[in-house]
Amino acid sequence: MKKILMLGCMLAAMAGFTACEDDNTGNGGYEGINYIYLSTQEGKTTLYETDADPIVVDVMLTAALQEDLVLSFAINGTEGVVSIEGNPVTIKAGEKTGTFNIVSNNAGVLEASANFTVALAADADLPENVELKEALAFVVTPVVVEEQDPTDEKTALLNAYKEATGIDLTKYIGLVNVSTVITGTDPDSGEPLEPRTVNGKTLIELSESATAEAPVLKMATNAMGIEDYMYQILRSVTVDNDDYWYGEYTMPCYDALMTAINWNKTSEEVFSMSLDGITFGAEGAIEFLGQGLSQYEDEITIVPFDYSFTAYDRELAAIESGELDPSADPEWMYDATANPYYHLNCDDITEDWFEMEGNWIEASASVSETALTFTFCVYACSLDYDYTRIVATYTPNN
Repeated sequence: MKKILMLGCMLAAMAGFTACEDDNTGNGGYEGINYIYLSTQEGKTTLYETDADPIVVDVMLTAALQEDLVLSFAINGTEGVVSIEGNPVTIKAGEKTGTFNIVSNNAGVLEASANFTVALAADADLPENVELKEALAFVVTPVVVEEQDPTDEKTALLNAYKEATGIDLTKYIGLVNVSTVITGTDPDSGEPLEPRTVNGKTLIELSESATAEAPVLKMATNAMGIEDYMYQILRSVTVDNDDYWYGEYTMPCYDALMTAINWNKTSEEVFSMSLDGITFGAEGAIEFLGQGLSQYEDEITIVPFDYSFTAYDRELAAIESGELDPSADPEWMYDATANPYYHLNCDDITEDWFEMEGNWIEASASVSETALTFTFCVYACSLDYDYTRIVATYTPNN
């Protein structure tokens, strides 16, 4: 249910794409270390144990070689849970890329989410000056979907909803495919970027808050398909923020925070994101907005995601123990915190407060026999950007 990410993989991959422009045929005079970069397609770093869709791993060299390069990879983690397809990987002479898949064995071994890494096999024989830049971390999560008792009061709500609307909500419960279109903003021009689509899965459950009047669903994992995206935003305004969090002229509070809770670009953290209270009313109405707080503690209307973040857990513990006391430092910056609620989704989305032709769109949702769709905006207050538009479309299970 939680997203685990070995911090730094994304930066390594980005560096690899830049460096890889150097040459396409042979080494071309490149004299630096020829790094092997590992990255996942669509940023997917979670594999459900029952999931048939693999994590597709891209392998990229800084510079092409004049001979074929054969790379053998190995998984580090609980045995029997996952396997590698397409291993070893052969990168042909004059080329720089290859791929392999990480697949679940669907063995039912795990009782809780577990960390894994994939790296070169111990007996891998590399040419001189060729090195793996960094192992790739991912998580495998067991999925337990409780069978609904047909006599259960909440299940009766789903049946009543089907009778009233003709839509079977049980097909949207369990591990459900989601395709999410994310439209961000160019930080330089302020213009909307080309939309990008991220495909994934969300574990959807019948919420404990369901009432006799209406069925209520909860997205227990990867809410709206944007868990990876939101985590990248959180990193970009905190430990990845080279302009303000590091350097000779930065405020000391950023380093004090990171030191106190051992949080940095390479620390291994857990970030998760859920959404409860998705209420299905009469005539197809769906309510999913709720109340939150802005950075100035003002009440705002947003999609009220719940976050869990290990770095913030350590921050709260350090404050409670007295090891960390931001209130005692008059120069402590408000954004020197790992709090996801402070950095993410922290502006009202009921109006276009920027009054510009950007990404803002009125929040809406619809459900049919073929799709459950949510349209809304999120906003990260530490960025001088417009809103980010999200369109998440769930397709029903058979």
